Amino acid sequence: MRLSDAKVGDLVKIKGFEAECEQFRRRLEALGVRVGDVVEVKSKAFLGPIEIRNDETDLALCRGQAKKIRVKPLDAKRFD
Repeated sequence: MRLSDAKVGDLVKIKGFEAECEQFRRRLEALGVRVGDVVEVKSKAFLGPIEIRNDETDLALCRGQAKKIRVKPLDAKRFD
């Protein structure tokens, strides 16, 4: 599943990135988003950015970026 397919309120675990996205992966790691992290999808604007929360950090990604991130959906609520 890709991050762009997740719904608002979903908790997902980052499993990896597309192979050609090494620079994008490094940029996200510099912002504190790494493989294995659990993030919450905070909002999705129609044809606009997808906002995620990782711990105390909110980050907005364009849909093209979110399509490059592979995730696994989780059932438990981590952020309350």
